[in-house]
Formats: sequence, C-alpha cells, structure tokens
Amino acid sequence: MVVSKSTLSLCLVITGALTLPLGLRALNTLAPAAGLAPSYLPTIEEPRIREPFDEVFASELRETRPDYAVIGDSMAGTRIDPRHLSHLVSGRGVAALLHPGSSVAYWYLTFKNLIVENPPVRMKAAIFFFRDDQLTLAFQRVTPGTLDRVARDHEPVLDRVLAANALGAFAGVHRAVQSAYHGNRTRDWLLPALTHAPVYVAAPGADPKVFLESMNSEMFSLETLRKTTVADLPPPTGETLDFNLMVGKSVLPEILRLAEASGTRVAFIRVQRRPTAQGPPPQSDALVKYLRDLRQYLAEHGAYYQDEWGDPEQPLAIYADGDHVTRDARIPYTERFYKKNLRLFQ
Repeated sequence: MVVSKSTLSLCLVITGALTLPLGLRALNTLAPAAGLAPSYLPTIEEPRIREPFDEVFASELRETRPDYAVIGDSMAGTRIDPRHLSHLVSGRGVAALLHPGSSVAYWYLTFKNLIVENPPVRMKAAIFFFRDDQLTLAFQRVTPGTLDRVARDHEPVLDRVLAANALGAFAGVHRAVQSAYHGNRTRDWLLPALTHAPVYVAAPGADPKVFLESMNSEMFSLETLRKTTVADLPPPTGETLDFNLMVGKSVLPEILRLAEASGTRVAFIRVQRRPTAQGPPPQSDALVKYLRDLRQYLAEHGAYYQDEWGDPEQPLAIYADGDHVTRDARIPYTERFYKKNLRLFQ
C-alpha cells in the first residue's frame, strides 16, 4: 500500500501533538509543585501549592462550641450581624462562617469540616443563605485555592460532584489525559510566570507577587470601585433551573445527609435579590417552578426553608450595590430575621 505524502505528514503532526507535550512532565519535576501530595480534587486538578486548612478557626469553634452557625457569602455578611444575633438567641451564640464570593462547594466543606466532623462541636442549627439556584450550582465560583482553608486532604464526594459538572461523561477521558500529560500541574507554574513577566518591565526591581497584590488591594478593591446596581451574579436561566436535573449533580444531597447523620438541623434562607422601585424583583416561570421543587425537596428531607422574596420590609431603599444591603440595615434585618424565624431558635 502506498502512503501519500499528505497522509504521512498528517500522521507526523498527530504523533508530534501527542508526544511532544510529554516533555512537560520533565519540566514539572523542576516546578515548585513537584513532589506534592495529590490534590483533594484529583480528578480536576494536579498537585499544587495550597493554602493550609484553617485549623485555628476549627480549634476556636471546638473551644466556644456555638449553638448556631450562619454560612454563606456576602449576602449573609451584609445582612446578619452575628454579634447582635448572638444577643438575641439563648445559649452559646452564633458563629459566622462567611466568605465573600464563596460558593455552595465552599459552604459544604465548611459545614462538613468545621461543624459535623469537628467534635466536640455540635450545633442546634446551621443556617445557609443563598440566592436563587445557588444550592445546585456545584461548580459556580470554584477556582484553585478558594476551597483550601476549609478542605481536608481527601474530599471524594466533592471531587466526584465537581468532575461530573465540569467533565460530564468524559470525566474518565480527562483523568487519563491529565495522568499522561500533567497539564494542570504545568499550568500551575507556567501561568504565574506569564503573569509576573510584565511586572519585570513595568516595575523593574519590584517583587512581582507583592506588586500585583498591592495593585489589586489598593487600586481595584471594592472600596475604590464605583457603586453599581448590577449584581455580581446574573439572574439564572436555562437548564440550571431544572431542579431535578441539577440536584443529582450537586452537593445539596450530601449536606442533607450529613445533617441527618449528625443530628444538626439545617436551614436554607433564600435572600431577596435587588427589588425595583415598584416592588419585588421579577421572577421567571422557570425560576418559580425551580423554587417550588427546591422547597418540596428540602421539606422531604426535614430541612427548614424560608424565601424572602416579596418581603415588604426589604424595599429598594435598604439596598446598596447589587444584591447587598446597606450597613445601616444590618441590625434591623437581624432583628426581623430572628423574629420571623423563631422556630429555628427554640
């Protein structure tokens, strides 16, 4: 059989594309991440330099053993004053397990590793604040490093869930490719090198890491940015509003399983997004159905649910930027929250 030059050239190109990247494995042995223990998310990332688990905070919780925890992102942070809520409740008070810009994956690890699997901590209730479909968006706001402070060395449930969302039916193929080429490990040392390169030109003699951190904190901090009415999360659309489709590939079932196994009550508070001057924010038919299915699912698993949409005591006047409320609204909101949800604190 005679092989044409074009076919031979194509075969050489394909062979080169498959074999040349293997040379990155040799370079990876010289990278800072070489020799590190496997990631707690081995399916979707290679070993890397990670931030340590926040053992100090875990120890503080073991010492203080609060009765309640508020878990969430800045939606909870701008609404709930933990100290004031502690004064309102009886017992050992309220712990604020909050992180701006965090995700349900972060909240799951917080609940699992700081509460359920952190004896002798045993809380009466863990209260999750969320927006719309966040509870079933497992891969939203998940980037390397964001989960480190609340993740243990092995997180098989989260690894499986995130892999299913990111890779779907091709999770096994992706795992094989990463095993062969170590692409994620290459990215972890190559990307910072590319990011730091312009600093050597723009600020000769400066430490690239310090320079970039200073620029981000001083020039692009929230305090220096103009206020905006646009929320940091857009309204949900598409298949993410199919609750039955999304819940099976989310961490919500695992949160409920941990709650039942540990005897910890869990509550889910859907905050009202930014209203209009005429009243509550609009909701699509798909979102209304999603929330109805979510409410039923949580009720079937013994969880507490509260939807703040349409609350007349949350007019546009108390909102700051996006879906956040003003600092002055925190104490009044906290007091109303306590009174409206007395069943949680009895």
